Amino acid sequence: MSYYSDSNVKSRYIDPRIYVPANNSTGRCTFELDASEAAYLPNMRLTNIGVTIAAKTPYNKQVGALSIIRNIRLMDGKVLLSQVNEFRFHRGFVNVNKPNSVCEAVSSTLECSALGFSTRGTDFKVGRIAEVLEADVNDVDDVTTPTNAAWLDLREVFPMLNSVSHLPTAVFKNLRLEVELDTRSGSQVATSVIQAMESLRPVLVVDVLENPAIVDKMNAGLNGASWLEVEHDQFLIPTHPSGNGTGASQGIVQNVNVKLNGFTNKRLERLLLVKAISPGLETSAGGVLGLGMYSSQACFRQSLQYRVNGRNLLPALDTKGNNRRLAMIVDNFGDCFSYIGSNQYGSDNTLELDDARNLLGQLDYMGTYIGEYINDLQLIYQRTGLEDTTLKRPTTEQLTVHCYGETRKIITINRGGTYRISYAQ
Repeated sequence: MSYYSDSNVKSRYIDPRIYVPANNSTGRCTFELDASEAAYLPNMRLTNIGVTIAAKTPYNKQVGALSIIRNIRLMDGKVLLSQVNEFRFHRGFVNVNKPNSVCEAVSSTLECSALGFSTRGTDFKVGRIAEVLEADVNDVDDVTTPTNAAWLDLREVFPMLNSVSHLPTAVFKNLRLEVELDTRSGSQVATSVIQAMESLRPVLVVDVLENPAIVDKMNAGLNGASWLEVEHDQFLIPTHPSGNGTGASQGIVQNVNVKLNGFTNKRLERLLLVKAISPGLETSAGGVLGLGMYSSQACFRQSLQYRVNGRNLLPALDTKGNNRRLAMIVDNFGDCFSYIGSNQYGSDNTLELDDARNLLGQLDYMGTYIGEYINDLQLIYQRTGLEDTTLKRPTTEQLTVHCYGETRKIITINRGGTYRISYAQ
């Protein structure tokens, strides 16, 4: 845009108006955008996201320093513009929903994660070869070894920001960003769950348009927009009724039939399922195993049917093939970072992959394209139990399934500066 080169845009660094640090606990921060500015551009960035920790430790391998964010929302006064609940489970997928080269060279640096694998030349094993950014004891402005912090483009979080050219303060008079923080040990912000940690004070970076003439001209074309809001629902896959990892569950199929009400009376586009196991089963001896609790756990001989408005979406209840499930994700969501055994249960990948047993089956996402207005949505899920004496027992253990659906929303802006947000029919 030309106004970037003619001094019409200025960057503002905004400290939170309210900041409650998360010191081994939950916290929050609220950023209020000055209504005296003419307009804000949608390329908002949240920076300085991270922690100081009692002993130098890598961040969560999959989500990185962004794992301190529990929920995040963009408000205009009392009006909710956009939000993501249970942010970390969704962000875990967003972080792997990229080519391996992007994970390794770009996003891992921005997020302080450890995704993106290469083949080591000495033994030809696959693993993280590039530098892993760590949390440190020292603050970010320390002259010796400061802690690393993450950077988050809010357009990746709030799809609304991708659908508007600008946010004029004549329309959005009380813009506010609210972020809920969480650094409790069980939240696996770092790869150690025994180190004390405290959140850094985040900083919001925004670009403002200072020329009223340009803003007035842009306002003339701002009549409305539509976007796909990411909304959340969840259900439980209970412990296998025949026993948790016992011989009685060997080869026994478990059926789970649930109704999701979170997307009723909304037009649902893509639907993503993240199968999370108990956080305590992702740790051992004070350390996080593999990618940790925000991954999606593979089970054995899984099947999933989407029953939309009384009819089956898929031809048959058959998504047992590992490559078939992965293909559905790639076809509907795009390229994904992966590794040997990433969505498999029980395979032996120790010769090909570093930390193979802990990484096994941690990226088994399920999802599809719905593309319908929802009156009734049911999911029919099956898995087969196995006798399993290991820590996780994923074929029989209880799982929490986080469901993220894209619902189409519309904003209509009137001439008087009022607006209305609604769901598309």
